[in-house]
Amino acid sequence: MDGITISGLVGSSQHDAIADDSLKDEDNAAWVMELEPCIRDEWIERISWIRLIDRLAENELVDSDSAEFRKFYAGWKWLLLWGQVKSGCAYTDVLNCIYTRWFGTSNPFDRFSIWSWNRYLKAIERYHGHNLVIDTLDQYEVMLKDLGGAFFQVLPFLSQNYWQPACYFGALDQFFNNLRDMQEDAQRGICYIPEATLAQFGVTREEIIQQTACQNPGYAKMMQFLLDHYLKRLKQKAYPLLIAEDLHSSWAILRDWSVHRYHRIERIFRDCNFDYTQFPQRYWSEVQQDLPVLIVQLRQQQQQYAHSPVKRCPHRSVLTVLSPLETIGRNVIKAASMVLSRPVFSGQQSS
Repeated sequence: MDGITISGLVGSSQHDAIADDSLKDEDNAAWVMELEPCIRDEWIERISWIRLIDRLAENELVDSDSAEFRKFYAGWKWLLLWGQVKSGCAYTDVLNCIYTRWFGTSNPFDRFSIWSWNRYLKAIERYHGHNLVIDTLDQYEVMLKDLGGAFFQVLPFLSQNYWQPACYFGALDQFFNNLRDMQEDAQRGICYIPEATLAQFGVTREEIIQQTACQNPGYAKMMQFLLDHYLKRLKQKAYPLLIAEDLHSSWAILRDWSVHRYHRIERIFRDCNFDYTQFPQRYWSEVQQDLPVLIVQLRQQQQQYAHSPVKRCPHRSVLTVLSPLETIGRNVIKAASMVLSRPVFSGQQSS
């Protein structure tokens, strides 16, 4: 697998879309390529489904004549209704894989995956549209859970007792993705910040989309509210998964890799004084420098524990902290409000 990347395997730059998401996918999931082959393959399969759906939905935003997402969705609804893949429908190969994973088994937890995948597709249909307006923070949180929360629940090797915490962790992930992509979304005419929150601080949706919001004194106050207060609430809901010590090894790496990414996004966003027009260049430049370090250290630690005759405790860190900015010891009292009060990578080795 040397030289093969997660973005290459899941087709990050394929299909007509708004941007080439190769670097995004590496930032999100480059760690997957360091997993044991049998575990890695299941992660790649699931990520490729999600990437396909995202691209098909973006196609319909870019090209009004495209109906590829709707074709897939129609095939999925037939499978959901009749328990079999419709002959001759679009994307038969993917739907057959989904059928094999969730419909052709006796595992009762697969019903949860089917429910979450259906919820995710419904959310893609609802939120990938022109002139989207979200009225309240409560509605915004529903979107975070329906999108990020639902697709985190269909990722492999999730145990049933963490199914609901995974939804909240996915919502947290979606929040940070929205923050990271704020300028990109504005260029598409999209503002995810609720109307009630904008009005509360005297900011308009048009200012966000026209990228003039930073000139409004209320904008910085609004972002401080979202990051200092609303984000704290999201972190608290994800707390059970953030402190879990019995996750599957791949989920432990996902969690800690993601937390490292969230911290990077928030730190750079604050360093930019919330200027989302300056953020992308600074962020992606740092990602390009950071990723090789993260991968090398993960690889070294994986090799170290693979050859160690001593079984380590499930809660011991897989990787040491990678930057002085994250040299904060784990503090259980503050963990709910400050997610990054733990090492960057932790979790047990897969057996």
